[in-house]
Amino acid sequence: MGDNLRRRNRRRDDDGRPAGEATDVTTAETDGETPRRARAWPWVVGGVLGVLGGTAAVAGILGATLTVQAVEVRDDLLAAKSTLGRLGSLVEARDEAGLQAAAEDVSVRTARAAETVQGPLWQMASDVPVVGANIDAVSRVTRAVDILVRDALPPGMQMIADLDIKKLALEGGGFNLEPLKQAQASIPVVSQAFTAAKAETDGIQSDQLMDAVSGPVAEIRDVIDRTAPTLDVVNRYLPTLLSMAGADGGKTYLIVFQNNAEIRATGGNPAASIIMKVDQGKFELLDQASSRTFYEEGTAGEQFSDIPAETLALYPSSFARYSQDYTMTPSFPTTVQLFQDLWQRTNGERFDGVISIDPVVLSHMLAVAGPVDVAGEQISSDNAVKLLLSDAYERFPNGRDSDVFFSEVSRAVFSHLTAGKWDPAEMLDALAKSAEEQRLLLSFTDEQAQQLSRELELDGALQMDNTAHTQVGTYLNDYSVGKLEYHLSQSVAATCDVGARTITTTTTLTNSIPNSIQSKYTLGARNENFGLPRTSMMLDVLFFAPPGGQVIATDPSTSEESGFDRAGTQDNNTALSRLVVVPQGETRTVSSTVQLPEGPLGPLQLRHTPTASDTPVTIDPSCGELFAAAG
Repeated sequence: MGDNLRRRNRRRDDDGRPAGEATDVTTAETDGETPRRARAWPWVVGGVLGVLGGTAAVAGILGATLTVQAVEVRDDLLAAKSTLGRLGSLVEARDEAGLQAAAEDVSVRTARAAETVQGPLWQMASDVPVVGANIDAVSRVTRAVDILVRDALPPGMQMIADLDIKKLALEGGGFNLEPLKQAQASIPVVSQAFTAAKAETDGIQSDQLMDAVSGPVAEIRDVIDRTAPTLDVVNRYLPTLLSMAGADGGKTYLIVFQNNAEIRATGGNPAASIIMKVDQGKFELLDQASSRTFYEEGTAGEQFSDIPAETLALYPSSFARYSQDYTMTPSFPTTVQLFQDLWQRTNGERFDGVISIDPVVLSHMLAVAGPVDVAGEQISSDNAVKLLLSDAYERFPNGRDSDVFFSEVSRAVFSHLTAGKWDPAEMLDALAKSAEEQRLLLSFTDEQAQQLSRELELDGALQMDNTAHTQVGTYLNDYSVGKLEYHLSQSVAATCDVGARTITTTTTLTNSIPNSIQSKYTLGARNENFGLPRTSMMLDVLFFAPPGGQVIATDPSTSEESGFDRAGTQDNNTALSRLVVVPQGETRTVSSTVQLPEGPLGPLQLRHTPTASDTPVTIDPSCGELFAAAG
């Protein structure tokens, strides 16, 4: 209910006159010269015309009455919609008196509209084609809003009071889980109300609505359609969410910070990962001997996981043997397996979950939580990405010094974010934005928690078939061994050939590193071995086809350095890799053409590596005929 209604509020004077046209019956042509031999006919005809005239008069009165009532219902719905649009700001202001007044106003208006459309006149008119569709739409949306006001607002207001951020934030960091437990009683009621309201509006025939009706109907329906699924997920998974927060015992999580400056398939080098414990909503960073052993073993060059040979064939030999290369695969479950097996090797246990973010996610979160001071410097949403991925290496050219700085930043930002002194709704929006940018990935050992991750499409898995999605991906791995890719920008475009049943994905890469960069830690350490300037980006590009498909062409057709062409299969997805060099100040395009499998294809999911900046994605309309529409 707190969603702002952001669409246009169209209001017109035209009332549509759904039933008025039925009154145009004439009798002028009945005066005639009928022969007198059928003297009974004047009485019969007169009687019939009298009945028709009376019927026309009644129809005219009913039509006029219906028209007036339609305008009144429309005005009530528009006013109710306007009031609903203010609920979000009232929720943010914690204005319970304002919420109560708004609820009463919406209740009065929708009750009046509901009483009108439930009358016999509306029920009769609803059987008339086109006109009936408009009347039915008004009836349905009115009943839907009435359900929300009657059944969702009262418990919803109680839930808002329970979940006040002042009650949720724990002293010293973390969240008080008791208000969330109390909300368990309200959420099912609110969710059921939205489900019932959605059942009403799902039957609306939108293509037959007049402008006067479609405006308020569409905007109210939009609120219901966006809110109902979210509430359903929260209702089903709140006990799981509480368990994830340590409500029934402590949980240990690995937080993987992917450094996009040294790019990897799902983001970047994960060397700055930390281990966190959550118990009864309280967060704690673990700094114990087993944790240090975990990091040390991860750089020892030993493989602890059983990875199929056809998967290892896709990657450099360091992939499964060094933890900083565990993210070279676009399959986040494989990355998780590698980290889990390393933790079990060093600590004898499994993480309860592995969470992957990058500095851009931190910037989105700091935009909500506000800036944080670290060693006399303020880190904010505006400077976090540049500071962590570029400036730090110029200030601290020695790797150990930069590691100390990153450790301080990690602890300070962690404490700041887990203090809970921010708006939960805004933070959810920030995380949703991160997920859309493919920067937030989650994995859990608890099956219910993992099911939530899959349902929210945050599990980062390669699809095993093409039912839910048809995945096509182009991913990047740094081969220069530097931090060059902070200065990398990319865009992705896809076109399709329906007749050939192929999709071609083109990725445009630009290296904009300036001459001012001096840190040897940033510049490519391997480049000189290949006779390349240290400012050139050496990128291992992975092209993935969906299950049953094949990469039939790549550009470049072979790697630009010999010995780097690789082919393999992962999770039923075939793939090829090519090494590409992007010199300083230049732009390169790489592309692949995939032969799609026969049979139905789920909605296209075009995956790519998230860089330090936004990645524009364009899908040509030609692909619409090959893939099912997104749900």
